[in-house]
Amino acid sequence: MSKLFRFVQNEDVLKSFEEFKNSVLLERPVVIARHGDYTLFLRRISDDELELTTENTLKKNVIAGRRYVVSDTTSELVARGTRHACQKMAELSDQDVNRKRLQIWKWYVMDWQMKSEANTKELMEKELHWSDDSCDSDEVMDVESFLHGEYLNLGNTLYLIDKYLAGDELHRDEFRKFAIEDVMEMTSEDTKDRSLAEAEEKRQTDGLKKHTYRFTVSVEATDKEHARAALLRYLAGDDRIKIQK
Repeated sequence: MSKLFRFVQNEDVLKSFEEFKNSVLLERPVVIARHGDYTLFLRRISDDELELTTENTLKKNVIAGRRYVVSDTTSELVARGTRHACQKMAELSDQDVNRKRLQIWKWYVMDWQMKSEANTKELMEKELHWSDDSCDSDEVMDVESFLHGEYLNLGNTLYLIDKYLAGDELHRDEFRKFAIEDVMEMTSEDTKDRSLAEAEEKRQTDGLKKHTYRFTVSVEATDKEHARAALLRYLAGDDRIKIQK
């Protein structure tokens, strides 16, 4: 999934409007947050009115907008509206990601079907009938294996996009850009999760290593024995700490 990039915190939107309404906002809107192809903008309508607009920057159209009269609102109300706009923006972005990802997977299925056309009838007959004893794990599509073996192989995916969108340059470029970003993000997350798992496994294998720490302590006392007694009382007899004579 795409990630949210925050530029102005929810609680600071009204304050930002007051700060920039007679400077930056006179020339252009201020970006509050981005999520995939969507951007949440802060716009100046007048000296006493602001607008929050959610836009699809790829398609250059406005998805939603809400206005606030500054003299009749509060920072809390504007912050709540900003939070709801960001949540809606995230939902829209995730829907777009899922639709494009599913479309590419459909192309993979279509490609497989065309290559397996000779065996299609036999495979369909096998799938339409149920038998408790006829489960061959080698014939069951493993989604995780498919993702790692096909979709996450960027070369395979870009080849497939070029093949099915050969006559549609606009959408071909759009899908190529999407696939590159999506695969890179999914691969990054996969690598991070694997690294964390390996680190945890190594920690459990090696066990917790104990270290010895030495500190210099100053104690006011009449002699060495009184100093040792004062330290022992202070440390409450913790046997992990040894006092050197």
